[in-house]
Amino acid sequence: MYSSRRFGHSDDPWFRIGGFAVSTTAFVVGLGVISMIIWGIEGRFGPIFRELVLISEDYQLGSVVEGDIWRLVTWPIPNEPHFWTIILFAIFYMLGSQIESLLGRWRFAFFLVALTLVPAVIVTAVEAVAGVNGYVAGLRMVEVGVLVAFAAQYAQARFWPGIPGWVIAVVIVGLDAIQALGNRNWFALIVLACTVAVALLGIRAFGYATNLTWIPKLSMASGSSQSSTRTHSTKSRGRSRGRDHLQSVTSAGEPVSPEIDALLDQVSSKGLDSLTRKQRKQLEAHARRMRRRR
Repeated sequence: MYSSRRFGHSDDPWFRIGGFAVSTTAFVVGLGVISMIIWGIEGRFGPIFRELVLISEDYQLGSVVEGDIWRLVTWPIPNEPHFWTIILFAIFYMLGSQIESLLGRWRFAFFLVALTLVPAVIVTAVEAVAGVNGYVAGLRMVEVGVLVAFAAQYAQARFWPGIPGWVIAVVIVGLDAIQALGNRNWFALIVLACTVAVALLGIRAFGYATNLTWIPKLSMASGSSQSSTRTHSTKSRGRSRGRDHLQSVTSAGEPVSPEIDALLDQVSSKGLDSLTRKQRKQLEAHARRMRRRR
């Protein structure tokens, strides 16, 4: 659907089932598949799913306003069994895997929680103040957030038949907005707007989508000094390893190619951990050649 080149640097799974690596993306899709089976067994708004969706109190199924706080995070779980739901899962898996590889599993999991929780909290607050009503359920809105983040970072990634990612994102968000506006579904429109905002602010806060300078870059630093110390220590170790690696690569005193020179500059400024797996292999191969010559 889009160019298959892997972007990013970390795709470590949470665990493995046999030979299958269960990443955050795979876990979310698997949960969605299970939810479709349960939906088919119990029906729409059955005894389980009626307790999970994010819904206003007008529907008389219970709501966050009435005390069902868990709905703020459970609403993406119920997914209606449909052909288009499978397509949605496939797109979420492809794009989500790329963003998870870019951010790492912990930060990507945090990103998905933000895409779930922040829009739900805001629309619930608006419901309490302004009386908007509606409901939202399923992975659709979270998938839109992942698509927006992907398009922000890889704006020129090509989708079939050669359409840039940012165009796809604008069209899909625009269609959703027009549909919600036409139906006067302010509940869905608020959730959509918040999802797009969280996706853009989130990907910028993690240090990506640097070309979108009009989006403010929020600080992701936590209040824990211990966490900050660990992060600083990790970066320091990475830069130290990078300096050691630079010495081993360049000590032969021979000229290096522009590509290797660029990798050395990156290691010097950002540390060895900033390299992708392919880049690291290139640098290690070059280091081995230099050591053999020496």
